Amino acid sequence: MPETNHEITLDSVLSEEAVLATYRRMFAALARDSGAVVDDPVLVDIAETLFAAFAEAGEEWLTHEQMRHVCRAYPLEQFENRLRVLKGLGAIREVFPKPNQLRYRASFTSVVGLMFVRRMMDDGGQSEMHRLLALEDLNVADPRTTMEEARLSAQNLSRAFRLWALELITLTGGTIEELREQAPKLWGTEEIARRAQSLHATILTRWPDLDRTCTELRASIYSYSDASRRAAGRLADSAG
Repeated sequence: MPETNHEITLDSVLSEEAVLATYRRMFAALARDSGAVVDDPVLVDIAETLFAAFAEAGEEWLTHEQMRHVCRAYPLEQFENRLRVLKGLGAIREVFPKPNQLRYRASFTSVVGLMFVRRMMDDGGQSEMHRLLALEDLNVADPRTTMEEARLSAQNLSRAFRLWALELITLTGGTIEELREQAPKLWGTEEIARRAQSLHATILTRWPDLDRTCTELRASIYSYSDASRRAAGRLADSAG
């Protein structure tokens, strides 16, 4: 038998399964089945209706009949299919795993995942970037934060800004209709760039040895700022 460098242990298997289970629950509300994303907003509405009902029910939880009642505005077949997917991916599960279980609970992870997706739909990710920068500000100011943690934060932000800049460049060179549709991605770009530059300065001041990583972050921020200005300029020109 050939030797392997990675020994499979019970802990590693359980850890990987935990990550997969989290992903399943996060995006269960957006799944038509176990391997496809919904293309009908009504299916997402059913999930939100159910999650709201579970929140109001509290420790009483919900039976199948109660779930159907709160979703009575939707066709029965549509409701049953949606419930089957949510249960299959762990977004809705039995309160206690035992035979003849009659009450169900909703996954906190699924609710948070759906909230995140809704915010992304509203403004194209702007609010999430503000939240991320706020968290990173706190992180790099924490005395317990190590240089390697700061390096990873800077690298992740650099990657995000470069990809964002590339998307804006593509939009600027595309049709004006698509640019107008994606206009929320241009909201508050100056504030985002300012906060990112402040974060960059904090990292560089506290960890001078990260000068190369900070140079890459600074370049990606400038690239994002330039791309957003050009996109906004074209959008303004199209409006006369």
